[in-house]
Amino acid sequence: MFGSSLLGVGSDFDILIVGPAGDPLCRLKAELRHAGQELPLDVLFMLPAEVEETGFVSSEGCISLSQLAESN
Repeated sequence: MFGSSLLGVGSDFDILIVGPAGDPLCRLKAELRHAGQELPLDVLFMLPAEVEETGFVSSEGCISLSQLAESN
């Protein structure tokens, strides 16, 4: 998770999903696209290599959902 909702502001939830390309990811994208029509979700999908190359996790201050759940 990343973005303004971590700071208690904003009206949507920004979620980064990191995983390999292929059929399971395509199915997940379709399911989350459907859920996003009803929920305030902004979902970004990246391959592991993209995450490493861009440094997105550290630059955006991403927090894993499991870490977020443990802190509450």
